[in-house]
Amino acid sequence: MDLFPGWDQIDGSSVSEEETERAYHAVMMRARRLEAALDAPKTRRWPRSAWIMAAAALVAVLLVPSLYFFFTRNNAPAPVAVNYSQCTTTQGETCEVVLPDQSRVVLNAESVLIYPDVFDGERQVFLSGEAIFDVTASEDSPFLVKTPDVTVRVHGTRFNVKAYYGDPMVTTTLSRGAVTVWPNRAPERTVELLPDQSCTYDRATGSLMTARVNSLESMSWESGALCFRSEDIHSVIRLLQRRFGVRVYLTTSNYDNAVITARFIHGETLDDLMEALCSIIPGMHYTHEGDTIYLK
Repeated sequence: MDLFPGWDQIDGSSVSEEETERAYHAVMMRARRLEAALDAPKTRRWPRSAWIMAAAALVAVLLVPSLYFFFTRNNAPAPVAVNYSQCTTTQGETCEVVLPDQSRVVLNAESVLIYPDVFDGERQVFLSGEAIFDVTASEDSPFLVKTPDVTVRVHGTRFNVKAYYGDPMVTTTLSRGAVTVWPNRAPERTVELLPDQSCTYDRATGSLMTARVNSLESMSWESGALCFRSEDIHSVIRLLQRRFGVRVYLTTSNYDNAVITARFIHGETLDDLMEALCSIIPGMHYTHEGDTIYLK
């Protein structure tokens, strides 16, 4: 469940008891078959890594059908058999995925993407974290990105979705084409985006805000760049931790109101970034000890 933080908080009120019961029995049957297969006698001893992979597969099989019912907002019965794949990135890692319809997804650090092996009708994928989507156009088969808080609907376009668990905001930024965004708890509150616009969902208040942005900056992480535009220090710290796989501790509240705008596009090292940030914020300095940074 560490790979899917926050998804257990998704509102399932729109799913009927009959659907929930059907999903439960389907999951339990698959779990029993997996359990029986894992307990069957083997002629050779599995290495520890094989057992870990088997356990991860079991978790995925148990989780994905449940996610389908949590995210689906209609009462149509689920397909009898749908196989899902998942891509997971760790700190400091990105990954490119080509979906069954040849749409391209670039996954940012500490993110999870779940998608069916075959699209049947409406194309749906599930995201926790951040990703850039370059969607193959199809008038007959719209494309939906489901996150725990918002849904993004497109036909063919390029856009970025940032939906990290623990971040106060969920942001969709459009580069080309057009998308529709709505909160999962209020699907009637739709927002239409045009290129170089963003829609931000406030998890605390449930409000939606649109703004003009530079979509190239918002997606610059794909090429390894870092761009901050009016970001608070805590947002910057979260990004640095994901990018570089370090722990950053802010040991004072003196900089809570600091607002940072900066662009790092030349492959700067972590220490280069920290020195630049300390020069931007008067009085701040840092120490770097192993994989830990202290801001004072």
